[in-house]
Amino acid sequence: MTNVPSTGPVVPPPPVWDARPVDTAVRYGGFWIRTVAAIIDGIILLVAGTIVSRFIVPPPVLPAEPQFKTFGEVYGYMNAVIAATTPTQMVIFWAALYWVYFAFQEASPAQATLGKRALGLRVSSVEGGRLDLAKATLRTWPMYLPAAALLIGAGISYVVYLLALISCLVVAFSSRKQGLHDRWAGAVVTRNA
Repeated sequence: MTNVPSTGPVVPPPPVWDARPVDTAVRYGGFWIRTVAAIIDGIILLVAGTIVSRFIVPPPVLPAEPQFKTFGEVYGYMNAVIAATTPTQMVIFWAALYWVYFAFQEASPAQATLGKRALGLRVSSVEGGRLDLAKATLRTWPMYLPAAALLIGAGISYVVYLLALISCLVVAFSSRKQGLHDRWAGAVVTRNA
């Protein structure tokens, strides 16, 4: 028999009061399933937006096609075509449409857009509650802000689009599958079990 020193009864460590339960039962919506949901939403928006915009925004009036003699004339003509096909009211229409579609549906009792619902995804706060409209607006900025930035200029729009792309790509590398926009809004996208 070996000599085991007697130190008294074994006492468990004190409880940790700020411990959080492990999210073992939660299935987060990853990058690829969210991409497919965004494609579904994009198709819905393209069809609905094209139909509605025909009644709201007047059709563009393209400049007459001149005979080009210099590169400057070609450049000027291309700028005129871009200005004619993307008038301010069209930019505002599409930015507003994207904002209304995403923010209002994700703040609704359904907590998901039509594309997310089709794939069993739900947007909620990190505590599991429903997002309010302000947080849903903050969460969905990568969808409407690049278009709205066109009002300032194409260069700014490209920068905002790049930031939106980076914000969405972060989903692929996050343990809770949160993009920067999700983190800023305190939101997560979960999948039905």
